[in-house]
Amino acid sequence: MPTYTVTRDVTRPNTSTLFPEKAIERHGFVNLKSSGKVSITASYDSDALVQTTVFVWASKTDYTQNLRGADTRDSVLNTKQDEYNTYMKTNNITSRITEEDGTVRVFNSSNKTFEVE
Repeated sequence: MPTYTVTRDVTRPNTSTLFPEKAIERHGFVNLKSSGKVSITASYDSDALVQTTVFVWASKTDYTQNLRGADTRDSVLNTKQDEYNTYMKTNNITSRITEEDGTVRVFNSSNKTFEVE
């Protein structure tokens, strides 16, 4: 089965604000990583305001089964994602997700969700 790559860029307003993954401990991907469904790597831009995280999913199905609202979503991810999104809203953090197929999702702080652009 081919892998499916998703890239998330997170922009924080200043360096005193922690990136969400530092505040929320990888935002709940622990079960998915240990089961081999996703590998995650992160890098930072030169001013340390943008974090780019690359998620390589075992398959597109594994990715879509763990999107918000999916019946098959990992329960730990579901709980941590609520905390993650609340943290982003509270700290004025923006985010953009680009999927391998070209789909783009942008964080909407008013309802704390990622919406297709």
